[in-house]
Amino acid sequence: MSYSAEQDRLRLRVGTTDKKEYQLMLTPRFVRVLWALLIKVLEKQPDLKRDLMPKVKKAVMAMEHQKAVSDADFSRKHEKGYQNLTPGSAPLLVVGGSVEPGNGGPTRLLLKTQTGSKIKLALNKNLLHALCKLLIETTMKADWDLGLTVGDATSLAAPANKTQVH
Repeated sequence: MSYSAEQDRLRLRVGTTDKKEYQLMLTPRFVRVLWALLIKVLEKQPDLKRDLMPKVKKAVMAMEHQKAVSDADFSRKHEKGYQNLTPGSAPLLVVGGSVEPGNGGPTRLLLKTQTGSKIKLALNKNLLHALCKLLIETTMKADWDLGLTVGDATSLAAPANKTQVH
């Protein structure tokens, strides 16, 4: 994922196992809507207990996110040799979509483009967290000020003025 300052959009390149590639452009407005849906899916993960207090739930989400992204390899560059399925080689503008929780299986992400194309992605838990990490980092580089976070790891931290535990 990268940022195009000229167009003020994120560029997402999605490669498939059979060496096909889609190039997509995401606007700040779309990312804001997509983010809300992704967080709802993460909140409904089967291993996240539903009866947790909100602060604890956010802390657990943050820890799960950190674990998932620490297992990912973000140092690898996008491989060459993929067949670009984007018509005319220009990235497709994403104008809508949907996110469906996997209920134990992969989360289904449907991206609708301005040209009417529909790109369907199946994201396992680690890919879902990796996408979230890329969105967080790239929107920060773009200076979109969306405040994207997964959970809140600081919600369980002891206050600075409280050093005694008992």
